Amino acid sequence: MSPEMATELIANAVYTIIEMILVLIVPGLILGIAVAIIQGATSIQEQTLTFLPRMLLTLLMLVFAGHWLLRTLIEWFETLKFMIPGVFG
Repeated sequence: MSPEMATELIANAVYTIIEMILVLIVPGLILGIAVAIIQGATSIQEQTLTFLPRMLLTLLMLVFAGHWLLRTLIEWFETLKFMIPGVFG
């Protein structure tokens, strides 16, 4: 395996991981900020008020983006499958 091939493999893996995580994390962060602003304005400091909506939104993102997440992961593994002969050959 050449250093260029190893670098490309690692870069693709990191990019795929970041891409998949951002789909799940960013909506939860945005919702968390909105709930925190509402809590600050109303002085309600209930912990479950921030946790429950973020958990539900993350689950909804898994439901709606799950197909895309699996497709992206499958594509990355197919790319890896075609790179493996170059590693040992």
